[in-house]
Amino acid sequence: MAVTYTYGADYSTRELSPSELDRFTEYDIRFLIRYIGWPDNPKCISHYPGAYQAHVRAGRIVLLAAESGINDPAGGFAGGAAMARRALGDADSVGYPASLPIFFCADGWLADNHISVGTAMAYLDGAASVIGKARTGAYGFRDFIQAAQAGHHARWLWLCGAELTNAEVTAQGWPHIYQWNNRTISPGGMTADLDWAYPGVIDELSGAHPSTAPGNGHAPPWPLPGGAYFGLITGPNESHGGSLPADRGWIRQIQQALIRKHYVPGVTDPASPWASGTYTEPTREAVLRFQQAAGRPRTGEVSSADWALLLA
Repeated sequence: MAVTYTYGADYSTRELSPSELDRFTEYDIRFLIRYIGWPDNPKCISHYPGAYQAHVRAGRIVLLAAESGINDPAGGFAGGAAMARRALGDADSVGYPASLPIFFCADGWLADNHISVGTAMAYLDGAASVIGKARTGAYGFRDFIQAAQAGHHARWLWLCGAELTNAEVTAQGWPHIYQWNNRTISPGGMTADLDWAYPGVIDELSGAHPSTAPGNGHAPPWPLPGGAYFGLITGPNESHGGSLPADRGWIRQIQQALIRKHYVPGVTDPASPWASGTYTEPTREAVLRFQQAAGRPRTGEVSSADWALLLA
């Protein structure tokens, strides 16, 4: 049986804009994994003020990883705690939710770097002592990830190197995310790694993320000029349907809200490809169902008033 993935990307050269990711069509990038901990380093998302929130507003989940170098796990418990304190302070500075994981990295085979498995697991335990095991993620090759899973040293597992078979994923329930090392992708003309999340992972994480979390009490500010609305991509100039890359993240948020609130029959995952960022007839039909249930005028278009009610 084929496994349906949700695609993501991680990168470190510079920051991509949401519009660059929207224009990238080789894969539908729904989540990002970005580095944290050194705001003066262009590798880290905190180096770019407002970048984290811009991705969140565009409807993508952003996860964070902390890495200084390939020998990080050699620091053992004390090193893990110190890394977690550094990462946590920087993550808090960009508004990263306390319910989402931070990944701690072993960027190489442990034996190749003369690090024992026990020392590497103590590194994860040190990180967990600061941020809690429920938030502790591990990134690395099978030696690091399998030990983290077997000993319950990390809740979230991000594997690189050789891909697991579908049977292994089904039998072992890990990893959550895989970094595909066979080749790279180039969103915005920049080299990046392709990642994919296994079924249910992004759905679980999305409930804790500001871009997709239901019931947070208020909608984002209305993003369109006066007289404009979200509607069919084939509509007039006032109808913002996704022909402009800047609108696609907003449309994706509308579509994700429609899914969460059960106005899209047969679709339950807000990270589903149904939330494409393009306003076509299926989106219009879901909006009509929402408007009828909410007692709103049935236009099939999302006005500022519809936006405030749907995204609250």
